[in-house]
Amino acid sequence: MVAHNPIPNFQTATDSTPPSIPQAITPQFREIDYGNNVAQRTLCVLVLDLSGSMAIRSGNGDKRRIDMLNEGIEAFYHDLMKDETARNRVRLAIVIVGGVNDTAELMMDWTDAIDFFPITFRENGMTPLGQGMLLALNLIEQERINLRDNGINYTRPWVIAMTDGLPTDSQDVWQAAINQCHQAEQNNQCIIYPIAIDAGAQEVKMLKQLSILTPPVHLNSVKFVEFFVWLSASLKTVSQSAPGETVQLGSISPWATIQS
Repeated sequence: MVAHNPIPNFQTATDSTPPSIPQAITPQFREIDYGNNVAQRTLCVLVLDLSGSMAIRSGNGDKRRIDMLNEGIEAFYHDLMKDETARNRVRLAIVIVGGVNDTAELMMDWTDAIDFFPITFRENGMTPLGQGMLLALNLIEQERINLRDNGINYTRPWVIAMTDGLPTDSQDVWQAAINQCHQAEQNNQCIIYPIAIDAGAQEVKMLKQLSILTPPVHLNSVKFVEFFVWLSASLKTVSQSAPGETVQLGSISPWATIQS
């Protein structure tokens, strides 16, 4: 599975009907002043599993999965800050599932990388991944509208969906998430990357439902730093490309694992 890079080509986003999400988890969007930075943007939403199982110790036994995630976010921050173009073009948002409030919620609204800082996460609760994905899709649609209204170009947004377990949503919510993820990818509104943390076959099978473009990739929790350095490098590359341009990303072999 990791002998090749499954990352597809990127195309400019196209307009279509925005996805909807349950009212209970609709985020409140702050008004953003784009006047000081009209550079093209590269959008990326991190959907992070902070459920109780993230307290399980990583493969090396020294640290918990949540500790390794926090180290990965720290590495992500430091690597992004090294690149001036990425600092001004990459735009991030973070959605968490589980965590202190045991729900799916917006942890960080859209923020240019230059204003981003590492967040220390805490684990708790269940894994409402379907709600988290619906929230991420809504975030993307709202930001695409904001960018278009301000005459700012953007590359196709990314959604990084990372989880170590099965979703705990109701079947209706999970199916709604699947349907809207597929619709968003079909309409070039985003591309979704499911990342399976220390996951088994059942978890991977569920994650596979989220994307029609990219299969789930296994991540050993001791490789969080390597994953986030790869993600930073990939966002740097995309941020330097023109909307619709084909780009070649680096190999995922430093962090992806093969399941026997």
